Amino acid sequence: MTNRRNSFLIQLKSLKDKRYFYYNPLTALIQKIILMDKIRRKKWYSFTAYVLAFMGVWTLLLYLAETYFPNQSPTQYSNRGDRTSVRPSQSPGRQNLLQADSAKIAGQEKLFLLLDRKHSTGKSEFIYRGLVGQSEFRIDVIVPELDPLAAYPYRIKISEAKKSFRLANRNYQLIAARKGALHLRIINPK
Repeated sequence: MTNRRNSFLIQLKSLKDKRYFYYNPLTALIQKIILMDKIRRKKWYSFTAYVLAFMGVWTLLLYLAETYFPNQSPTQYSNRGDRTSVRPSQSPGRQNLLQADSAKIAGQEKLFLLLDRKHSTGKSEFIYRGLVGQSEFRIDVIVPELDPLAAYPYRIKISEAKKSFRLANRNYQLIAARKGALHLRIINPK
């Protein structure tokens, strides 16, 4: 009986030793920490990837929106902001001075207005604001003698402008209206 009892104790002791050897609480804790670091690292990489993808898509959408859908409403910005932020316009570099003088003498002075740039003509200043659909264009007129900070917006139909129209006590005729520029001819009254 004692033999049997001793053999049972020996077997029990060996089972405890095996269990202690295979299941060490400290080893299990270290394994959990290593596993958590791997999971955290994976989460950090995925979070960074999502943020970068979001920023890339947002940048692409902003670029496409500004390129294909430019802001055409002057009511969002104050007139004072337009007046102070627009640089003084320069005459088109494509015209020679001699050709411009001969055109003025012949009574066919031409204006070339760029989008959102101020252009002085006589006693008034024009700012071309772009096309409205396919049938109209917009011009802001500033009369510095009346109020240098006030811009008076006009919407003019292209079909009527090709015949002639009147702005700031002068007659004009439309030559071409594009998204980024407006080409006008000044008509002298007869």
